[in-house]
Amino acid sequence: MSDRMHPIPFPQLLNWIKAEYHDEGSVFGCHKIYTADPDRYTEFLGGKLETLVGPAAGPHTQLAQNIVAGYVCGGRIFELKTVQVLDGEDLKVNKPCILAEDEAYNCEWSTELTIQQAFEEYVKAWFLLNFLAVELDLGAQDGFVFNMSVGYDLAGIQSPKVDGFIEGMKDASQTAIFRKCKEQLLDFLPRCKRMTAEHVEAISPHLCNNISMSTMHGCPAGEIERIARYLMKEKGLNLYLKCNPTLLGYDKVREIMDGLGFDYIQFTREQFDNDLQYPDAVVLIRNLMNYAKELGQHFGVKLTNTFPVKKLRGELPDETIYMSGRTLLPLSLSVAEMLSREFDGKLPMSYCGGANAQNIADILETGIYPITVCTDLLKPGGYHRLNSMVLNLDKSDFKPDGTTNADALGHLAATLCGPAGRGAKVHRKPRAEQVDCVGHCKTVCGSCVTLCPNRANVVIIAGGAKQMLHLDGMCNECGNCASFCPEGRAPYLEKITLFCTEEELMQSQNSGFAPVVGQHNQFVVRWNGQISKFSLEEDEPTLDAEIVRVIRAVSRAYPYLMYR
Repeated sequence: MSDRMHPIPFPQLLNWIKAEYHDEGSVFGCHKIYTADPDRYTEFLGGKLETLVGPAAGPHTQLAQNIVAGYVCGGRIFELKTVQVLDGEDLKVNKPCILAEDEAYNCEWSTELTIQQAFEEYVKAWFLLNFLAVELDLGAQDGFVFNMSVGYDLAGIQSPKVDGFIEGMKDASQTAIFRKCKEQLLDFLPRCKRMTAEHVEAISPHLCNNISMSTMHGCPAGEIERIARYLMKEKGLNLYLKCNPTLLGYDKVREIMDGLGFDYIQFTREQFDNDLQYPDAVVLIRNLMNYAKELGQHFGVKLTNTFPVKKLRGELPDETIYMSGRTLLPLSLSVAEMLSREFDGKLPMSYCGGANAQNIADILETGIYPITVCTDLLKPGGYHRLNSMVLNLDKSDFKPDGTTNADALGHLAATLCGPAGRGAKVHRKPRAEQVDCVGHCKTVCGSCVTLCPNRANVVIIAGGAKQMLHLDGMCNECGNCASFCPEGRAPYLEKITLFCTEEELMQSQNSGFAPVVGQHNQFVVRWNGQISKFSLEEDEPTLDAEIVRVIRAVSRAYPYLMYR
């Protein structure tokens, strides 16, 4: 099995959305679809936000279909997955790379695609969100904002491929992918009910005028300032600087972790000593606020980055892993309180650090916005959890005025750091020794479907019964579905798998099938460890009935799942 994902061609994304919504009333497995009031929005960096929440840079903003899933569930701010000069096959990410059962950890940072592929995914997503806004009447065409994220040093950001990415996001009008998507969407209009040529022509080529700047832990203050000044002046971008939880200092972070009962989470004083120090951060931020004012640009901070800790129980392969989720929440809020007091509430802040449906309204009430989320969306329910957040925010009458309330932040941080913030640790069911996910999982609970950030697991009806199908081309083997399987299985390794090509089937051990290129209705199949060929024209197939039912069902009712 390959952990390399295959971006889906734009026409097939359109076909998939159209067919699934017609048949199931869902989009990429998301049936809790949010409709925004186009007259209710918040202006943000020259754009409009119909809601103040969306997915953070990470697995939920790497592929076009992920961004679509976030949009239909109510997200309107999209922090796109970070790009850096090291990309594609040059970027080695050990797998599995995500563990989100309780507090969350990961060992991946930036897009696993090439920079060009990432750019094309973001352009495709931009067109699809415009399409969904009109065709499904989910909001205004300009009711969402893309926020690009780049790292990790000035030399890499100035490299031709990262610079080309930035310029393309600022104005994609002359790029081949923008022109191609526009042409293909115009060709698709006869199948549309609401979308017209006028709507297509109204799609702006200016995807993004703002950036989240990420640097590696340990980056010197001078380098951070040089990068920020370059992005604001030379690239003309509004900028949010991602800050690290280490600004709190070792003793404070240790106190918070121990107070929450997470004394087993280990980190060293050295990583705090080597990271940006709080007094230097204050000078840096003040300099950049003044510089942005001179340029007429917007500057703020994003709180916070993930937090590096030592490997815990061996579930993830790297020695250093990055913590997020509910343990990051009090750290991020504490940094926010500290900076809010330092700058008298006048430092604009965006947030990412353990937000969920229960606390997101309280965070917003402190004056921090917008809020992006990652860890919570990795848990059962997946993107539907974003829908719950949006519905809770709809009940709020919060109207941002550009200031933050340090006292409110302090109260919220104290509440979450004390006994009320504690919660029982989650203990997962051990992995089953017998590998029989296909035959064992008869109930098809759908947990692995909802929480997959890439939408690589889908429920189909085969022979009148539900079955879960795994899509190899959309999977990067992050391992998240295995973490939450109630039967202790690993769906991404054990479920019937649809491969993009025969070659990739041969590289895998999964039971499954792949269409044979150039041969209509012909498939290569692996079943019970044996490779064979199968044709839909066979009247009395010799293959097991289960795999035959699945192949026939996909060919008949779900042809859009087969792509290359």
